[in-house]
Amino acid sequence: MGSDTTASEARPRTITVAADNLREVVADLFARAGMPEEDAAFMGACLVDADLRGVHSHGTRYTPDYVRSLRGGAWNPRPAIRVVREKGGNVLLDGDRGAGHLIGRRAMGLAIERAGDFGTGTVAVRNSTHCGAMAFFTQLAADAGCIGFATTNAGVRMVPHGGAEPVVALNPLSWAAPTDRGWAVDLDMATSVAAGSKLMVAKERGERIPFGWALDEQGRPTDDPDAGMRGVMLPLGGPKGYGLAVCLDILTGVLSGGRFGAGLGGPGTAQTYQALDIATFIPLDEFRARMGELIDQLKGSRPAPGSPGIFLPGEIEHNLKVERLRAGIPMTAPVIERINELARELGSGGQIVAVA
Repeated sequence: MGSDTTASEARPRTITVAADNLREVVADLFARAGMPEEDAAFMGACLVDADLRGVHSHGTRYTPDYVRSLRGGAWNPRPAIRVVREKGGNVLLDGDRGAGHLIGRRAMGLAIERAGDFGTGTVAVRNSTHCGAMAFFTQLAADAGCIGFATTNAGVRMVPHGGAEPVVALNPLSWAAPTDRGWAVDLDMATSVAAGSKLMVAKERGERIPFGWALDEQGRPTDDPDAGMRGVMLPLGGPKGYGLAVCLDILTGVLSGGRFGAGLGGPGTAQTYQALDIATFIPLDEFRARMGELIDQLKGSRPAPGSPGIFLPGEIEHNLKVERLRAGIPMTAPVIERINELARELGSGGQIVAVA
């Protein structure tokens, strides 16, 4: 049973853009919003990486919102990210309302450093902001020879199991581990059936959402992304997704002394980043070889009828990135138009153009 509200039937056109062009324009916008050039360049690289991997829900579509948060004072363009407390491999950071992506880079870097010294490193963060795709940060750990973990609390959009009021955040998580292939196993998922940003992407594309993602304001299943955004998201696996979301809120907001539960909303999210040094347990080459055996076992199993094959978490995204670096990134035209409009507004000479 759907909502009376209907999504637009007209789908906007898609244009293909070059990753370098997109990265340069986006980075320039962050610099014009007051960020140091190095930080602005990182923001461009981080957001474009999500688009390259097909995770448009967490990519450059967020640029206008982020830039306005910086210019309006909700985000700090030059945060004094500081260590509040530390002991052994454990660190508590205050993000000073900086961009969550920059705070995540600092936090995972510290976690990797402490893992090298102590075998494991855990960094809890408070006073942060939206940090985008968590897989970006766990990939940093995998590249450093670690198993990486990252999670954030954000987006009070979900009902508790048995409840009717949205008081639970979507609280995504990611794990990554290196392999003997050209890609890492890298899981990135929300604790809701789908990430909240996927509803925004569906709306931008004039698409329906699957039933089972969200309920409308009257508590009815809906396939209209607009109605779903006004309503509530459903937890993944019912009580399991709800329970996992609560545990991740404890691991981030409660543990760090930051915001949690009903106190979430706007700047002030909390995150936790962790790195586990593989060589502390077994030689890294041996670990990679064993990961290769696990991958072969999974890929060698019998596929279901009509299946395109068996893939590991992060493999499809890696394949997309390789292809899009070569051929360009297909983007929804309104997203590119909004970024170009912002560039003109801020006096930037750069524009995102379609590849020939």
